[in-house]
Amino acid sequence: MAASTGSTGTSGSSASAASSSPTAVSGASFGLLPESVLAPMTPLVYASDPQADMAMAASGAQATVNAVFDGGISRTLNYQGKAVGGVEVYRFNATVPAAGRAQFVPIMVQSFAQKVPTPSTLGTTPVQVADQARNTNITVVGWTHGQEIIIIWASGIPATQQIAQQYMAQSA
Repeated sequence: MAASTGSTGTSGSSASAASSSPTAVSGASFGLLPESVLAPMTPLVYASDPQADMAMAASGAQATVNAVFDGGISRTLNYQGKAVGGVEVYRFNATVPAAGRAQFVPIMVQSFAQKVPTPSTLGTTPVQVADQARNTNITVVGWTHGQEIIIIWASGIPATQQIAQQYMAQSA
């Protein structure tokens, strides 16, 4: 379930975020980010999904997305060969001011989850959380980290928060 949630969430989340928010002008083209931008998640393992990559590339071809983000990546998180969640990373282009990046998080989470998120914190990091995304048991957590928006999804709030906290710790 988590893998398909990520694949279908990819194209919708970028488009809605960019079209619902102020856009910046950029000369760069949106591209797929390399997997090396992802934080190490041992014992979780990243798995690529060609459909998610195609959806990410298609969303990046939209002018409104290309105006805000330089690129993105979507990966499923596996534990002992089983999909347990996923991660999406979107990198802002340089024309989006750091002070304005947080406004995109609730929009991205809502678009991905198809549910209005609520503000919360994990440790000291402000996050947006949407539980029961798409009328499932999937929870989505999103936040900004430097030039990126990180979106994590997994089954249920405890698992999603645990994965998100591990990601935060590994990317610090």
